[in-house]
Amino acid sequence: MRKTVRVLAIDLGASSGRGIVFQLTGGKLAQKTVHRFSNGAVERNGNLYWDLSMLFDEVVKSIAIAAQEGKLDGVGIDTWGVDFGFVDKFGKVILDDFRHYRNAANAAVKNTLDAETRKKLVEIAGISDNDFNTTYQFIARARENFDFGKIKHILFTPQLLGYMLTGVAVSEPTISSTSGFYRQDGRFDEEFLKSLNMSTDIMPKSLKTCEIIGNLKEEIATAINIDYALPVIATPGHDTACAVMGVPCNEKNPLFLSSGTWSLFGALEDKPIITEKAMNCGYTNELAFGGKVRFLRNIMGMWIIQECRRQWISQGENIDYPQIVELAKNSADKEAFIDVNDSAFSSPCDMADVVKQYVWERQGISLESIGEIARCVYYSLAKAYKDAYDGLVAITKRQYARLYIIGGGSNNDYLNQIIADMLNIEVSAGPSEASALGNALGQFVGLGAIEAQEINKLVTENYQVKTFYPNSH
Repeated sequence: MRKTVRVLAIDLGASSGRGIVFQLTGGKLAQKTVHRFSNGAVERNGNLYWDLSMLFDEVVKSIAIAAQEGKLDGVGIDTWGVDFGFVDKFGKVILDDFRHYRNAANAAVKNTLDAETRKKLVEIAGISDNDFNTTYQFIARARENFDFGKIKHILFTPQLLGYMLTGVAVSEPTISSTSGFYRQDGRFDEEFLKSLNMSTDIMPKSLKTCEIIGNLKEEIATAINIDYALPVIATPGHDTACAVMGVPCNEKNPLFLSSGTWSLFGALEDKPIITEKAMNCGYTNELAFGGKVRFLRNIMGMWIIQECRRQWISQGENIDYPQIVELAKNSADKEAFIDVNDSAFSSPCDMADVVKQYVWERQGISLESIGEIARCVYYSLAKAYKDAYDGLVAITKRQYARLYIIGGGSNNDYLNQIIADMLNIEVSAGPSEASALGNALGQFVGLGAIEAQEINKLVTENYQVKTFYPNSH
């Protein structure tokens, strides 16, 4: 391995994607964003889809730009969870059938199943009962009489793109674990697949997290002027698993909040916690690097503010996120709250109007300005984190000294202070590009540039964080 190791982390979110180059030289880590692009749902015939062709083109473009600036040692992809695509019997990816987790059909399936059936689905792997679960997506497809017999492989998003880059079909534990039917011992639940008349080998074998999938296809490499073997690495495929790798601490069971379009609030555990209490509190068990478990709750995150901003811009308000925060800080506190996980806020809409209507109908409070609406959303997020925190403490019987906020939301000092005050806990905020950082760390491990036990030292020595103390303002 050369003294300098240079990798490209491609971090795909529900609203945007980015390619970030990380360069490791003698314990020093440098990063540079080389490409950014938008992402979002596309509606077609009453269903929501992702634009897979566009995503693949942007991934290749990211590689091309990064490679122009210097030799790459690896590429890794992390994405949101649960969604999947198809490879047909001839090895061809079905480009126009890559559905979005916000499809109404998924919620419709969940609502037709009795409580006992839903409980059994949760008990397979301890994944909480969410509308968007892969299990419900599979059931929805089966009810549409989808012909699974024509499918060779079902691949989750990072490995779908990885297959398009390498021609090698694999599964990876962290992203597979979001599905609801992948166990900690590395097996997809055969009983669930058989219940839908699906072949048990339709899910390809799992690599260990951070193993090399294969090299970039020769025709792609030639097209973008790469004349060397470029490994594509099965870094943690789920963006939250990547983000948790970037938590700047040495604690055995760190308390974390991965704050982006979604908020993921939880702690690292050694084993899944599949109890009645965990189920009732909405906690889920997803896998992390090293076989650990991300015991967490999914909370609607910055999605609500993102959708509000989209509406405001459409109405002629050219406003960015720092301006929204400033307006929230300076607005009157009308003590308005929303349940951020209410289905009213789950789909694309004129979100600011929905927030106003929700608060008026339930509290009789009239929200008028951008600042009042944003303040309501931020305080409501903090309230949801407090509920999640109280549930976690009750389940794990563990006290936590500090909350680590990672991801884009860690840049929001206003919200961070609200969280510190509401939870009455010290908050450490940063790094903001935690998913991309974890992606790169996974690649460094896979390439043998660092050992797993060196990860925390590398992060703490290369990234500064902000600390927020409760009731200090």
